[in-house]
Amino acid sequence: MQDPDLVFSELDLQEGDCFLDLGCGPGDYSIRASRLVGDSGKVYSLDKNRDSIVDLRNRIVSGGNKNIRAEVCDIVGSLPVKDSSVDICFISTVLHSLNLADVENALFGEIRRVLKPEGRLAIIECKKEAQPCGPPIDMRLSPEELETTITKYVFNKIGLRDLGYNYLIQFRRVPDSPSNPVRQISGSIELRPVGVIKNKIERPFLVAGEDGLKMRESLEDTLETIHENSEAASNIVIDESLAGILDGIEEYSHLLILYWAHRVPEDGRSLTRVHPMGRIDIPQTGIFSTCSPARPNPVLTTVVRLKGRKGNVLEVSGLDAVDGSPVVDIKPYVKDFYPQEGVHIPEWMQQLQEEVARDN
Repeated sequence: MQDPDLVFSELDLQEGDCFLDLGCGPGDYSIRASRLVGDSGKVYSLDKNRDSIVDLRNRIVSGGNKNIRAEVCDIVGSLPVKDSSVDICFISTVLHSLNLADVENALFGEIRRVLKPEGRLAIIECKKEAQPCGPPIDMRLSPEELETTITKYVFNKIGLRDLGYNYLIQFRRVPDSPSNPVRQISGSIELRPVGVIKNKIERPFLVAGEDGLKMRESLEDTLETIHENSEAASNIVIDESLAGILDGIEEYSHLLILYWAHRVPEDGRSLTRVHPMGRIDIPQTGIFSTCSPARPNPVLTTVVRLKGRKGNVLEVSGLDAVDGSPVVDIKPYVKDFYPQEGVHIPEWMQQLQEEVARDN
């Protein structure tokens, strides 16, 4: 570890800040940052070496550093950190051990995702010169090389400090362009529930949270639950004030139901990547490439069979929504509106479908 007073005077951590220590090793920097950010701040300590994390967790317990979250994590993969939540991302003498050309897109793309709009990236690396200790010179990265690489990911260099054998270079995340059309949308979108789902499904079989998706039960029990839900009857009770909105619906055999997954917690709506179905044996993929309930706006869709109508109540089967889910919209399912040929899905989705089919 470098002289901590020198390093942290440059980092200028403030109480309440969020500090992300990538490749934290024994956690010396994390422990120091923990004291500086205080109880209102947070420290994420990530390293792929399990022994290092175990040792750091023991230090956290003995030292009472309750604001540190230490996790085993490959830092060139998906980071278990919320979008736009980190003030300073810190990487000390790690990058030279990576083949940066192979991992830079994933690494700096994730760092940009978790940093606040003007958050900082601080890196300590060995000077690219012959020295009595440290990695071979051909492994070392000069400040100029780092600047060339990192600024491609919309960062600006803001500082360079000599640390003796090493150097500290800092970058600031450039905020998203105001020309981004999505950012120009003001206000909020208001959805009016048109009905509510009533059935015997008490809780979702997937649990969404800050750490991603997890199955509530074993894989076998989950598949059995999916099968049971596909055959169970549900009632969709439509708001009685919407007179006439269901007229003619009995002529359809199937309906497309859009409903709000109201049991997804707020931290589950900030995820951008998940293991589909909470299966860690399936690589993480973007939320919009899955049917996951953990979405920025948890509007889910299901095709159901219409079994009958009694006034403002529709009886359907195949609706996997939890009891009490608000209904956003209902559309008739017309198969010719959807492609029948040339449809392609990923291998992992095909695998999941086959597993559900075998269980049925």
